[in-house]
Amino acid sequence: MLHFVATRGGLKQIERTDRPRSQGAKVFLAATATAQLCALARYTILARFLGPEELGLVAMLTLTSQFFQSITDNGSDRFLIQDKDGDTPAVQGLVQALFVSRGAVQAIGLALFAGPIALYFQTPSLQPALIILALAPLIFGFLHLDFRRDQRRADFRSEATVTLVSEILSLIVTAVAAFITRDFTAVLYGLITRSLAYAVTSHVLAKTPYRFSYSKEHAARLARFSVPLMFNGLLLFVGSQGDRVVVANELGISQLGHYTAILMLAYYPASTIMRYMGSMHLPHIAAGRHDNSQRDAASDTMGGQTLILAAGIAMGFALVAPTATVLLFGNSFAQPAIVIAMIGIFQAFRFMRQWPTTVALGISRSEIVLANNIMRMSGLACALFAVRLYGGMVSVTAGFILGELLALITAIALVNRASERRLFHDWDRIALLVIISLLVIGWTTVIEHHGIVRITALAFGTVAALTWLIRREWATIQRALALGIGVIRKT
Repeated sequence: MLHFVATRGGLKQIERTDRPRSQGAKVFLAATATAQLCALARYTILARFLGPEELGLVAMLTLTSQFFQSITDNGSDRFLIQDKDGDTPAVQGLVQALFVSRGAVQAIGLALFAGPIALYFQTPSLQPALIILALAPLIFGFLHLDFRRDQRRADFRSEATVTLVSEILSLIVTAVAAFITRDFTAVLYGLITRSLAYAVTSHVLAKTPYRFSYSKEHAARLARFSVPLMFNGLLLFVGSQGDRVVVANELGISQLGHYTAILMLAYYPASTIMRYMGSMHLPHIAAGRHDNSQRDAASDTMGGQTLILAAGIAMGFALVAPTATVLLFGNSFAQPAIVIAMIGIFQAFRFMRQWPTTVALGISRSEIVLANNIMRMSGLACALFAVRLYGGMVSVTAGFILGELLALITAIALVNRASERRLFHDWDRIALLVIISLLVIGWTTVIEHHGIVRITALAFGTVAALTWLIRREWATIQRALALGIGVIRKT
């Protein structure tokens, strides 16, 4: 079959016989987008009904749940996609047994630490809520993983269905609960409903019997794949959720409510694209792990797409979010433009890391993901130092942006080394994102401090940066245009 890959010189047509053919990709994208819209709608409804203080408590519940999810994440479901025997009942049974165990451990952790967590944040009402929340991971542990096995053949239809059913039901239940309860416990009903719907729908759509099994040979391979990711869990939580922990500790629960509401505006759209791109590109990168040209072509295509979208997140969020925050959540959630712009840039760098970490998983180098998240912890130290020295959300966010930047540099360097490429290969993409981010900050400050010299310099810099971006990723843009024209012609 003929396939187009992006190169610096333009589109290159090659013949590819071993590339998995995607099935249900459009449905999966629609389902992923719907899921993130539902999640954003949940936060919008909760913000409107509850206000910043109660929304801060909602964020504390979800933060605690995500902590236990992160420290127990062993990547076993992705092992079904990546492993050579992942399509066999023995491997699937092993992974499903591990999934149930993981759900039980999360539930026990939530129940045991509910009291100390409530005491630490001086919020007694958190204790019973966390104990009830333990039902969500316990139920989710009984997920049938047939839809992950389907993805070995780039078939995403079953996961799309599971996602749509669970997220829509969760949104409906959350909205009803928020209207009735008018407090933060409304989120519990939605989270438990989502887990139940996920588990039930996955069993209804499964093509193979649900079973548990154990094989010493398969378990050894799973352990080699999973152990780095398990150690990675705590680091992943600190890197992905540490900003909200710092905001809660240093600025208070109410400010956490403000910060979370704004962050969600960037997080959910970006997560939609991240999840879709990771799912789409991982099978192709994994299929080329023994073919350098195929692997590098798949990696370069993903890198170009990721940079363009990350730049769009940074610029688009600064333009849209100040108005959207007030329209969606109300005047009580309004924040200065610079705060909103910094949060958007933070999410853009988070998004950019999806590229090297997906490549690392595709070439079976999960230790690179671990190293990446170790480096992300530097952002925690930077944020704590900055907020205690200067105070405010801008300082916290700046510290975490620096951590994401260092983690991105580390991941790309390690992937280049593992792929036997030059150490500085693709670092111009990092430089481009940094320059665009600085320009976004510059334009934000111009709103408050006008000056013809400053505006002229920013305009010149913006044109130069966008020209560089277009030239650098012209092959990727061509490919996107070719695909778009093809879709239009078909319709």
